[in-house]
Amino acid sequence: MSLNLRPLTTGELLDRAFQTYRQQFILFAGISALPHGCLLVLQLCMLGVVGKPVHGAPKLSSELIVFGLLMAIVSVVLNSIALAATTFGVSDIYLEKETSISACFARVRGRIGKVAWVSFKFGFAVGIGLVLLIVPGIYVAGKYGLATPAVVLEDIQSKQAFKRSAVLTEGSIGRILTIYFVAWILVVVISAGLGAVLAMALPTLAKSAGTEASQVFQQVVSAVVNTFVTPVMAIALTLAYYDQRVRKEAFDIESMMSMLGEAVPVKENTLGAMQ
Repeated sequence: MSLNLRPLTTGELLDRAFQTYRQQFILFAGISALPHGCLLVLQLCMLGVVGKPVHGAPKLSSELIVFGLLMAIVSVVLNSIALAATTFGVSDIYLEKETSISACFARVRGRIGKVAWVSFKFGFAVGIGLVLLIVPGIYVAGKYGLATPAVVLEDIQSKQAFKRSAVLTEGSIGRILTIYFVAWILVVVISAGLGAVLAMALPTLAKSAGTEASQVFQQVVSAVVNTFVTPVMAIALTLAYYDQRVRKEAFDIESMMSMLGEAVPVKENTLGAMQ
């Protein structure tokens, strides 16, 4: 049985998440590069659509509005693809299976819409909760934080994914929030560091605020930074998903029995989520 398949403390889980990213950097950066590379191309095209300023203000046109809406839709789709592919990559590594960038993307088919809808519903619910009273938003983030790994790895519907997350996080909401917070801190630190390094590497462009060259520079920096930081949260939450299954459903024993070719009884809570 894999040494991965055991309950982890919060510290061990976070350490394993960072270690997984470091050891498989090419895999996760490669997966993340696809959506952000495509978005960068769209953003640079949008700079051309905006055109030259008129009386100090950007030219606003119907073409720009349509292009902006199209880019928003494409952004959601591409990020959903990358999120699902990253989740599959983490799953393969956790279960000690062979994996690759192409293999992860190949398994995304049929899940893009569900992942996009779960991500939207989750972000909307958390955002509303934070705006209203803050605490409800934090609670929602902890309770439903594993909905995305569930919808990807169990191939269930979005409504079932939230129920599944609620089952897995019961009694562990604070733990999931801690994972969120630490992963978010890491994302902020990496973003700030990469942004500063890139700005120092091209100081002339960084200082030419308001020029077309500066806008291009900012878009490129944003794409590079997002490529490197986006996988962090997905890796941490996918590991948290498996860890909660080990704790609540004896997933480690289930996997060992499966490898030995023995029948594994289906657990009631898992069956309920899959129906």
